[in-house]
Amino acid sequence: MKKPATRIHWWSLLPALVILFVSCNKDNGNDIITEPSASIVVRFHHTVDTVPLALNELVYLNDAGNLYEVTDLQYFISDFTLHLAGGGSKVIASNDGIHYIDLGIPDTKQWFPSDQVPFGQYDEITFTFGLSAASNISNRFPDAPERDMFWPDLLGGGYHHMKMNIAWQDTAGLNPFNMHLGTGQIYSTPEPNVDSITGFVQNSFTVTLPASSFQASAGANYIDITMDINRWLNGPPNTFDLKLLPAGIMQNQELMHKVCENGAGVFTVKISK
Repeated sequence: MKKPATRIHWWSLLPALVILFVSCNKDNGNDIITEPSASIVVRFHHTVDTVPLALNELVYLNDAGNLYEVTDLQYFISDFTLHLAGGGSKVIASNDGIHYIDLGIPDTKQWFPSDQVPFGQYDEITFTFGLSAASNISNRFPDAPERDMFWPDLLGGGYHHMKMNIAWQDTAGLNPFNMHLGTGQIYSTPEPNVDSITGFVQNSFTVTLPASSFQASAGANYIDITMDINRWLNGPPNTFDLKLLPAGIMQNQELMHKVCENGAGVFTVKISK
């Protein structure tokens, strides 16, 4: 007698299909594993002490008693790194790990990296203020506004790490002080002369944000970074009395070095969901 045909239900094939799917998602014998991950949003704020910075307002006072205003502020950060508890790190790679901030372009004060950040506890956040030596290459930015941060090739090339233009007041009126930080020069003569340059100093530096531990979890993790303008001028460790300084710091490695020393304490951070 002929046996009746056996009916196979589709759901009975699920285990085999799962095995087939997993085997098809192997690369040279290694399973592709997707770990849970979060996103970050970095927001940049600027204050003078605790007061939000307003451009072109002659109302700020530093420790040396200079009444001043800020007319422009542009800078780069790079190598933004989240350091995992217990070792390891996540380096943000979006846009080659470089972000440009310009107070004249409000959109630049927020950064939305496309990188996904693994869930977990992070002990601290670090970044390079400016561009690292490997990133600071002439002509890497063909378009404005980043293009306009170029640093003269005769002075080492690459780009400004920061342009901050200040005007300060004395009895004669307003005076400029341009804190333009970039590649420094070592000269063989007492006075700066491009023909006597014997070496260059990069002048970018690492910032370790204080109290920057956080738990990365699902959704956006907001990292709010605040730059205190007065700390560029007051330090520690260096206090700048604008009455005693030249109109700018370009081609003055001694002053640029002092700016870098002050810069380590310029930033604070708050992290939230």
